[in-house]
Amino acid sequence: MSENKVLQVPYGTKDLLPGEAGAKRKMEDNLATNFSQWGYAEVQTPTFEYLDTFALGGSGITEESMKFLDRNNRTLVLRSDMTTPLARMVATRMGDEKDIKRLFYIANIFRYEQTQAGRQCEFSQAGVELMGTPEPMADAEVLALAVASLQTAGLDKFKISVGHIGFLAGLMEEVNLTGQEKEKIKQLVLEHNAVDLENYVNTLSIDEKLKGVLGRLLFLQDGQDMLKKLQKNVHNEKSYKALENLLQIFAFAKAYGVSKYLSFDLSLIRNFDYYTGMVFEAYTPDMGFNICGGGRYDTMMSSFGKDCPATGFAMGIDRIILALQREENFSSKADWDVFVAWEAGFAQAAIKKAMELRAKGKKVKIAFSSMNEMEAEQNTLENNCTSLVYIR
Repeated sequence: MSENKVLQVPYGTKDLLPGEAGAKRKMEDNLATNFSQWGYAEVQTPTFEYLDTFALGGSGITEESMKFLDRNNRTLVLRSDMTTPLARMVATRMGDEKDIKRLFYIANIFRYEQTQAGRQCEFSQAGVELMGTPEPMADAEVLALAVASLQTAGLDKFKISVGHIGFLAGLMEEVNLTGQEKEKIKQLVLEHNAVDLENYVNTLSIDEKLKGVLGRLLFLQDGQDMLKKLQKNVHNEKSYKALENLLQIFAFAKAYGVSKYLSFDLSLIRNFDYYTGMVFEAYTPDMGFNICGGGRYDTMMSSFGKDCPATGFAMGIDRIILALQREENFSSKADWDVFVAWEAGFAQAAIKKAMELRAKGKKVKIAFSSMNEMEAEQNTLENNCTSLVYIR
């Protein structure tokens, strides 16, 4: 590859070629239709926000954030997620509306990442936010919509792991851990480091039964029977209510017919501090990272001056495309309906015919020079058109 940077794209970005861009747009259009059928309205926010917006929102400003200065030396940041900008928008632009809000977006997100399969510095997300209700039925709707959206995108072989922020938070409060001890446990959980987690918990001066639960947290993955069993073994209100909330959500998920896609993982806490309740992530068999994730965030909008419970999810469009490609279930071939070719002297008639076909909704390419029928047939194939109209 040339060393001339003018001829290269920036690190962590990529071009979408003909066919690839069209297939991605088709997926986005299908997802938008699906979201709308569930009662969600599309919104857009600026590509960049003031740094203070993300600092207030809870997603925070980290080394992954892409920051720059405007001409007045105010610090701006390219959006690193969509939940924070939407919370800002609802609190400041829709604050007087008391009804439940169902919103969706399709947008590009920006984060400094170590580029690898499924990870880019610029990537596409589609997602929804359901604002204005704390009810478990709302969380179940979000889970069911996530299932429907992944199916709409073309996936069927996936599983959704569901957890609850309150379960681990309650356990750590019950044993009076220090802030440093809580952060250490949280970091080991996020790293999925089961060995070091168990060893670290064993060094703490806490009840032996709770050591067993905390130390084995990464193995608390199963169905609703596990939740019912754990309810008998936890003695703090926050953890108990978290388990009860998950059971309520699961009951509604059954009514939606999506329970077969769900399993519980009580070590799931995600890596944003704004989550307050149910959280989830979706995985496919051939991917080592999630393709969709979300959860409940009831306190974020209070930072923007409006108390409003909320829940939602985001799905990575680029990751879903990669998953489909690994399943050999993704076509990026661009094709058209009709190729219009013409014999010498019939150019204007060919143009009129092409316009007639386009008016009927056909995707049409037209030749720019005359040709015989054999040449027209060959050009039809070369232009990825499914049929030929030859004007003479």
